[in-house]
Parts: sequence; structure tokens; C-alpha cells
Amino acid sequence: MTRFRTSKSLFASFAFASDDRGSVTLIFAFAIFVLTMAAGVGLDYARMLHARFNVSAAADAAALAAGRALGEGTRTDGEIKQLAATYFRANLAEHGDIGTVGDLAVDIDREAGRVKVDAAVNVPMTLTRIAGFEDVEIPVAAEAIAGQREIELAMVLDVTGSMGSPSSKIADLRQAANGLVEQLLPDDGRPSRVRIALAPYAASVNAGSYFTAVTDRRTGTGCVFERGGATRFREDAPAKNSYLGYDKTVACPSATVQPLTDSKRVLSRQIDNLRPGGQTAGHIGTAWGWYLLSPKWASIWPTDSRPEAYQPTKIIKAVLLMTDGEFNTEYVSGNGASATQARSLCTNMKNEGVVVYAVGFMAGAPAERLLKDCATSPGHYFPASNGEALKTAFNVIGQSLSNLHLSQ
Repeated sequence: MTRFRTSKSLFASFAFASDDRGSVTLIFAFAIFVLTMAAGVGLDYARMLHARFNVSAAADAAALAAGRALGEGTRTDGEIKQLAATYFRANLAEHGDIGTVGDLAVDIDREAGRVKVDAAVNVPMTLTRIAGFEDVEIPVAAEAIAGQREIELAMVLDVTGSMGSPSSKIADLRQAANGLVEQLLPDDGRPSRVRIALAPYAASVNAGSYFTAVTDRRTGTGCVFERGGATRFREDAPAKNSYLGYDKTVACPSATVQPLTDSKRVLSRQIDNLRPGGQTAGHIGTAWGWYLLSPKWASIWPTDSRPEAYQPTKIIKAVLLMTDGEFNTEYVSGNGASATQARSLCTNMKNEGVVVYAVGFMAGAPAERLLKDCATSPGHYFPASNGEALKTAFNVIGQSLSNLHLSQ
């Protein structure tokens, strides 16, 4: 709605003559008035359109910036409102004097994932003032929907013996993994739509406190390996005929699996405790990356760590599979080599909509071929020849996930 403020009308000043000359004069004066008013209205209307366009553009920029911040889930309402105001004023500054612009009102609806902004500009009139219009108030509004999806990411990390040679490799992995956690998760106590799980692997995977649930054994070392039978390359929950393998002679990493969490402190503590040692049973780590994201495994995990159902428009499920060498250790006869099993698992999880990122850290040709086959696309594979490249790869993956996070 456009609002007008009026002053005393010029029409009150006209005196009407009774003779013919007076009539001609009146007609001429009225014609001049109409022409002047037409020119004035045209000029002021153009100024109003110019002001409305620029303020609307600034409001759009503010809404989009605020919507993106809401979608990232890392800022408070106050911070989002301040960001919107900053964008609004910065865009207005580019267009010079367009009138008097009021403060930006920002309404945030986290439940709906929506940000609405309202503003108004008062445009002073020029020639139209003679008709009694001093200024015009033009309201504008803009709205942005944060097309955000939740993220469930499982990091499948190689902690085999070769990651300790040289010792800087495991240190580089810790830095890269912690960097990705820092990138995707807000500070503790702030709202988040991102959860991350960890599956460190070597000669097997350490199931930790979930050992009994996945093997149906009361005691054991915690080290589990692949299962055979019909469910060997599937995501079925552990049950009769589909429990994971166990043998007390099989070694595993000291680091246990970490189900989905949004706590940076929990994840960083786990990552900082990664230690290298053992062979490379990469297919077991690959399987666990899927298990940690699978809704069929929800009953295994604590309530806050349970994966959501497969909903591609609402949930991004992604596995980051990292290794520094060839998969070379397997246990169940008839399942095939470790690399063969990993390929089957990758194919099946991708068919369920899981996005697979793969990172080869100083890996040889066989490992690179496997990782390229596992990755969702060639663009989802990242070779890293040194520690800096590894950190960059994890950072790019984080950015890719953030972009997916804000798209429908």
C-alpha cells in the first residue's frame, strides 16, 4: 500500500471570473496547471518506481542472506537479524539518495524454515507537491525459504599401520577430520541440522559398546568383521543369520565407532585419539559407514543417534570413504576380496540414495580405481598427495555438503 501525506490544495487559490476574458484566462491557467501536474506526476512516479525497485532489491538480498544463514543452522535469531540488516544497508548504499528508508523488520520462523523482511521508504515529492502531496511512503517486503535439508555424514577413516608411516599422515588425518567437523557443526548449544558419525577401520572395526547388539555375543574384544549369507552386502539390521562376524584372534583399532552426533566435543575427542595399526579391511569400514546411516539400524543406536528414514528431499545421507592404500584383508570365504566387497557395498548404498565421497591419501593405483568406482561421480573422488591436499579435500567435501544442504 502506498501512503500519501497532503498539504493545502492549490485549487483553493483560484478565483473565477464572470466575463469572457476571465473564462479564457481560467481555461489557459487550468491547462497550464494540468500540464504542470502531468509533468510532475510523471517525474515523481518515476522517482517512486526507482526507489521501490532499489529498496526491494536490498530487501531481497537481506532475505536471501538471512535465509541462507538460517539454513546453515549455525546462528541465533539475533545474529541472523543483524546479518539481514547489514546486507540491506550495504545494498542501499550503492544507490545513493532514494528517500528516507526506515529500519528493516525481520521475522524468523524456524519451524517453517522461513525468513520475512519488511521495510518502507518515504519519497519526497517535487512538482506533485502543488497538488498537496508532500511525500509518499512505499512499503516493500521479501521472503526467503531456507531450502535446508538435514545432513547425516559418516566418516569412514583409515587408521591402518601405513597411516603411521610417516607419522605425519595420521596427524594430517586428524587435522582434516577435525576441520570438517568444525566446518559443518556450529558451536555446542546452537541449533544444528547436521549429525556426523565415525567409523575408524583397520583389520576390522571396533564395535565398542555395540558389540553384543551386532554379534549376539555377551563378551568379546569388540572387533567385528563382515557377515556372510544373503545380507553380506546389504544394510539389514543385525539379527539371526545376519549378525556380524567375530573371532577373538582378529585385531581392530583402539578407536571405536561413533554413531551420529552433533557434538563437536565428542567427535573431536574421538578423532584426536585415532592411532594407526593393522591391515586394511576397507570393506568392513565401508559397510559400517552405511550401517551408521541406515534407518534399519536405528534400534541399535541411542535415541539421539538414530538415522532418519530415506527422504532425499529432506535428508542428505553421505559417506566419506578415506584410505591410503589397497584393501587387502577379508575373512568370510565366498564373499570375495575386500575391494570386491567394497564395490558391492558402495553400489548398493548409492542405490539407496547415499552420496559417497572418496578420498585417496597418497594411495596407489589399485586403491584409486576402487575409490573412483565407489564415489557417486568422478567429481566426488579426491586424490590427496600430501597433508595440505587432504585438508583441502575434506574442506571441499564440506562445502559440497553445505551447498546440498541449502538446495531442494
